[in-house]
Amino acid sequence: MTEVASAPPPAREAFLRDPSLPIAPDAVLPGGAPNTPIIPEAAKSQHGWKHFAGMFGGEHIAATEFVIGAAFVAMGVSTRDLLLGLVIGNGMAVLAWALLTAPIAVKTRLSLYAYLEKIAGPGITKLFNLANMVVYGAIAAAMINVSATAVRFLLDIPVQLQWYPESLAFVAVVIVLGVVVVAVAAFGFDILARFSGACAPWMLAAFVCGGLTLMPALAQSVTGSPHIGALSELGTIANGAIWTGRTPDGDPGVGMWAVAGYAFGAIAALNLGLVDMALFRFAKKASYGYLSSVGMFLGHVIGWLAAGVMGAGAALLAGESLARLDTGDVAHAALGLTGILVVIAAGWTTANASLYRAGLAASNLAPKLSRKAATLGLGVFIVALACFPAVYRAALPILVYSGVVLSPVGAIVMAEHYLFPRMGLTRYWVQHRGLSLSWPAVATWGATLALAAGLIVSGWVSYYWVFAVDYVFALVLYTVLAAVAGARERFPRREAREVAREEALAEFEQERAEVEAKTVQTSRLGGILGWLAWAPLLVMVFAAWRVADADTSTLYETMRGVFGVTALVATGVYFALAISAQVLTERAALASRPA
Repeated sequence: MTEVASAPPPAREAFLRDPSLPIAPDAVLPGGAPNTPIIPEAAKSQHGWKHFAGMFGGEHIAATEFVIGAAFVAMGVSTRDLLLGLVIGNGMAVLAWALLTAPIAVKTRLSLYAYLEKIAGPGITKLFNLANMVVYGAIAAAMINVSATAVRFLLDIPVQLQWYPESLAFVAVVIVLGVVVVAVAAFGFDILARFSGACAPWMLAAFVCGGLTLMPALAQSVTGSPHIGALSELGTIANGAIWTGRTPDGDPGVGMWAVAGYAFGAIAALNLGLVDMALFRFAKKASYGYLSSVGMFLGHVIGWLAAGVMGAGAALLAGESLARLDTGDVAHAALGLTGILVVIAAGWTTANASLYRAGLAASNLAPKLSRKAATLGLGVFIVALACFPAVYRAALPILVYSGVVLSPVGAIVMAEHYLFPRMGLTRYWVQHRGLSLSWPAVATWGATLALAAGLIVSGWVSYYWVFAVDYVFALVLYTVLAAVAGARERFPRREAREVAREEALAEFEQERAEVEAKTVQTSRLGGILGWLAWAPLLVMVFAAWRVADADTSTLYETMRGVFGVTALVATGVYFALAISAQVLTERAALASRPA
């Protein structure tokens, strides 16, 4: 039955005087679901563009880049198809963040979990939390295993080539690293977040250096000389020794659209699936979504290309197939001991971020457990899974399937947020009716997963693009089912409350922006140290360039030795300056933050 507007909505002025007040004096909808505060917490603590540029750099210039970059070499893609595919796929990913994820997060200031509960009820959020726990738990296990490959190299433990661990010593390494990862994710995530932000520029420089140091070896195998006399020779070397268009078995490799689909699909859960609403709800502007290009083009494009060069070069120097090398082998061949540090740090930071997400999902499934307790409990299973090398080698499929499983939920949210108002349907109709579970949402998600399974098994749609078909299918199906189930019904009083909520939120943010503009302070010394931190990275890149410019094999080996020492020293100086700059800048920001 359509709700009658029997009473006007409470005055906006009362809400603005006390932003923590619920929407209405009764504050409870039918079914017992309490309203959320009119001013979400995210609106009270917003971040500028530098925060998001660093965040995307830290998350997407990481351990997975080693795995994915080397995988493209093994998949037999050609140089041309790889370049075009990376630009297309990562460009589409940036647009998804900028046009879909960031605008809805900034508009509502809610995480996906909170918003999903408003439109589909608490029942589906439990299913979504379960899916997130499984997906991000698997990613965390894979990244712990990646870090262990570096320590394995240092301890001279054999490469683990089977799906199961072949060495008890390797299992011990995984357990030790896993315990550290779980403990930090549970108790010291803020410290790790600071370290991850400092890692991003260093890891990008390391990827570039790794590619430069191994290019002469690849040139020698193609042209007979380590010297690269002209840029035009890079294409010849790439086509002849790296991205040849053929797999190691001689079969034709994947094409441009497969690369583009993977580049987009690997992170579709974050943008199309709207998981990153949790991050962008703290953004001052929706346009910050375009800052995802830092991670996509510096991390994914440059990082994957450099990792491909490192993988092909390491296999050449070792005289082995790339399939018989792991990340530790590749990184050491390219960067020496600095490469070992890069793999450990990259795997550690990526594993912690993923474990934090998985632990948060687990705590939502078991409300009686704190996030720390849930993270510790889940961590036991994740560390056990990390002992199996198969999880590291399955990193690519895990990322693709995460988009297939999670992006349909984003389509459901997008349909209700953007399509419903334009089609005369009622947004938040499930909440307005006091329902605990939206059967159209559950049916849509289930039907979409069934469709995905059919498409993958039949091969009718490329495995790399199944997520996109699923997304469109879910968008349409949910709209139709919701219209049938009750989204056409009107709720004037409750809809008026939502309008008041949005207006009050906009006014609050405008007032806050004016206050912050008058009180923001920065640390001059922190800024100076931040700029100085780039100097050792430039020195490291210059040393790698000298290696790449060697014109004889003897000089090449000599310059590689010089680079190894230079990179270690530069790494130490960089982190001393970068972390000092962070600490000083954060202290200044805290001192100027309005109450």
